[in-house]
Amino acid sequence: MKNLDDIFNLVTGNVAPEQKKEVYSAIKEESESEELYRKAKVAWAFMASTRKMSDYKIEKSYKKLQSRISSKTGLRIILPAFVRYAAAVILLAGVSALMFYLGRQDSGDMVSELKYTSVVAEKGQISKVILPDSSIVWLNSGTTLIYDNKFSQNNRNLILKGQAFLDVRKNKNLPLIVASGDLRVKVLGTRFDVCAYPDEKNIQVFLESGKVELSSINDNSFKYNLKPGEMAEYYPLSNKMMIKKIAGEDYPSWQNGTLIFRDTPMGDVIKRLERKFDIEFAVNDSSVYKSVFNANFKNESLKEILDYIQFSCPIKYQRITEKGTVKSKIILSNRLLPTNQK
Repeated sequence: MKNLDDIFNLVTGNVAPEQKKEVYSAIKEESESEELYRKAKVAWAFMASTRKMSDYKIEKSYKKLQSRISSKTGLRIILPAFVRYAAAVILLAGVSALMFYLGRQDSGDMVSELKYTSVVAEKGQISKVILPDSSIVWLNSGTTLIYDNKFSQNNRNLILKGQAFLDVRKNKNLPLIVASGDLRVKVLGTRFDVCAYPDEKNIQVFLESGKVELSSINDNSFKYNLKPGEMAEYYPLSNKMMIKKIAGEDYPSWQNGTLIFRDTPMGDVIKRLERKFDIEFAVNDSSVYKSVFNANFKNESLKEILDYIQFSCPIKYQRITEKGTVKSKIILSNRLLPTNQK
């Protein structure tokens, strides 16, 4: 078989132009090498669709992944180079989610099971996905959804990083399970929302209809059956959960392009606007965070929303374009304070 490093270098574009033909011809001579080349292209495309990492960070992440899997299962996992890169990317979703996703398999099975689909909603976009079992998923801005090639055959396992609203097709024999960090959401058929962005301190699950079971990968005693109209706020660091009753018209709404704020802290308002409009905010004084905001928006522009915030809160905004770029930034400050008192 052709050297794995040569195959990976060809996939990633790290082969000199005059050598490409020679390397590719050698790969075509062996069916095993050709299949390996195909798998490498899939793994590399998955990594490119999520985020770019330096070789040093990928190798470091892989070694960390290897150590954690070994401590949990007793297995010593040795993966080919291209699989290391894909595994390092999945590690970003959390090793617990990875263990749930792969299950308890030996090293040979792990390599064969690393065939998956990754769906990404870029910042400023909302994506609608129809899963192989005909379930429908809406992905909010900056969200990644992952499922394997066995989905709807012997599992309905999803890994979610970000926010998604799911309309799940009922299947009593094959429940759908969403893994977000340490939290599992298990359903048969229902409509619910999961918000699990990496930069948030909690994971929120809102149930519109049906029934879902919440559990923790790291705590077998942690289980809760969510009822329609309830929202669970799970705090991974403390393994604590709070349950709230939410009016159906207030949540969820984002998949229809609607923004609803109900006594929402300004810090949370800023995060949601950054994701929806793919723009950076900078806060000049901490008093901005003391404001809470109430409003409904459907198709309003960012300027219209900012104008309303400026009208209803003691906040003023300024939109600037960074020198030498076309990228804009929104500066927020307290409009009631003179500049020298901020």
